[in-house]
Amino acid sequence: MKKAETKISALLFDLDGTLIDTAVDMIHALAQLADNHHIKHNLNVAEFRQYISKGAVALVKSVFDNPSPEKLESLRKEYLEIYQQQLNTHSQLFEGVAELIQHLDQNHIPWGIVTNKPSWLAKPIVQATTELNNSQILLCADEMGVAKPDPKPLLVAAEKMGINPASTLYLGDAQSDIDGAHNAGMQSAVAMWGYLAPEDKVDEWGAGFRFESSSAIVTKLLSSKFL
Repeated sequence: MKKAETKISALLFDLDGTLIDTAVDMIHALAQLADNHHIKHNLNVAEFRQYISKGAVALVKSVFDNPSPEKLESLRKEYLEIYQQQLNTHSQLFEGVAELIQHLDQNHIPWGIVTNKPSWLAKPIVQATTELNNSQILLCADEMGVAKPDPKPLLVAAEKMGINPASTLYLGDAQSDIDGAHNAGMQSAVAMWGYLAPEDKVDEWGAGFRFESSSAIVTKLLSSKFL
């Protein structure tokens, strides 16, 4: 007999590549970093957006050839400082996210945000995005001392929100998101519209769901088998 699926009663989200498309601002900042160091480049959003969910270090390495650990850390800090100066210039919600959030709010479904993005970057973005202001929690890796796939941020979010990890769905666009959900005993879903790279083997991540659009999540939420 097939094991019955645990119903979903709450949702947690990753930020970049899941709720908000920050690719243009982040890649423009990377181009400025390259210019600052006289590195020739032809950075375009379509090609470099795949690195965003892998973090600032991966973005820097995509432009700078094998920097020393000390140089890499210096470049990472410089990059984030440049990016901070242009937060929210072009960033916007992915298509359908506003409607998804509206559905959650109207149906009193608890939801929050757990991201590896530093709080000094994540908080201004969320605060400037009206549709995200009802988020019950925003937890960032620097506040927790650990990043996903460590389960601590997700478990702390669940505890503070008073939700059951087993009946919580975590949606993200990176393997660290899915691994983090599994490590926290949560259900998992991949945002297929996110910053997935050609080499990402989504089939091997073991996610419970893969959504091609935010509207597909609403459809699932309306299903008695899901919620």
